Amino acid sequence: MVAAYLPPPPPAITARAAVVVDGSTGQVLFARHPHEELPNASTTKLMTALVAVSNGNLNQVVTVSTDSARVGGSSLYLEAGEKMTLEQLLYGMLMISGNDAADAIARAVGGSDERFVAMMNARAASMHLTDTHYANPHGLPNPDHYTSAYDLTVIARAAFANPEIAKITDTRTLVMQGNDRIKRRFLVNHNKLLGRFDGALGGKTGYTLLAGRCFVGSAKRNGRFVIEAILHSRRLWHDAAALLNYGLDDFQNYPAIARNTIEGHVPVEGGQDKTVTAILAQPAQVSVPRGDPGSGIVPRVLLDPQVTAPVAANQALGQLELTRAGTVLGSFPLVAQQGDPRGVPLTRRLLTALGWFFSGGLISFGLFSAVRWRLLRNRRRARRPAARPAAQRS
Repeated sequence: MVAAYLPPPPPAITARAAVVVDGSTGQVLFARHPHEELPNASTTKLMTALVAVSNGNLNQVVTVSTDSARVGGSSLYLEAGEKMTLEQLLYGMLMISGNDAADAIARAVGGSDERFVAMMNARAASMHLTDTHYANPHGLPNPDHYTSAYDLTVIARAAFANPEIAKITDTRTLVMQGNDRIKRRFLVNHNKLLGRFDGALGGKTGYTLLAGRCFVGSAKRNGRFVIEAILHSRRLWHDAAALLNYGLDDFQNYPAIARNTIEGHVPVEGGQDKTVTAILAQPAQVSVPRGDPGSGIVPRVLLDPQVTAPVAANQALGQLELTRAGTVLGSFPLVAQQGDPRGVPLTRRLLTALGWFFSGGLISFGLFSAVRWRLLRNRRRARRPAARPAAQRS
């Protein structure tokens, strides 16, 4: 029955915008104003971390600039001239939301705030985040700095899939070296769900008067993995716990197709084999309301029409979508089961060409030569003078 497919009623929350997704597939389980562009305060720092880890060296020693040390708001209490590794600055930025740490990271990786922010916006564009634009690396108020709850879940999925970022955001407490301003830094993660909510994992808080209380969080429990994004909440931790429980408890996993299942074959141009086998790179599994048998979920295979050799093992060949009633629930990569790093050898290509010549090519050449000979002979005959009668011959 159709009623079995309806999601359970969501909890009452105070947030202006919020989204809950399946952490593995990105399938949306709950959405309130998912694409409204809103200020997002320090949840910005998840993108800052993504760009920094992708383009920087964690062991790089950073000398803190005067400009970085002067950034206001939440702080790691950095001093101008202080030296820290990029990794230490990431801990200070993600655990206690140090704006000064975010600025120091941006200058170290991008060379300047402006260049680093350009890198952030380029990364957002590459992730197809149409509701997002950055003006700084920390999230302090700026009219050109905003995102949406949906875009934040996409950023969070990418960030929490990075082992270094996941490790930092999962850390509850950390003791770090001090300086002349502070004898010792004792970092306590601003994510209050850690250690208090069953299954809580990494997250990132944010707050300004303009943005209100914001949070991106995640949790795993009983084989379920969900991610949430909350913007402008009046009761942040109530909303955060309620939405995570909703995604974890009111839905269940529906394993549709096993990993490595063969889903088709793609023609190969210039390869040793005519086709390459496409398999599922991961299990095709989606979320359904608890108690839902999963009936009506159908796969749709979208393969590339052709690939050119050489083909690498695990090379992307397309996608498998799981749909229900025309709605895509999840998309899963299809890859090459095994590759051919060489393509067709040169000797084989030469033998193929010679084979063509000595078979059809040679026959064609012979027919062409025969026709050409007949044409030339007829032309020579036409040019000869007509024979005179016998009586007129000398």
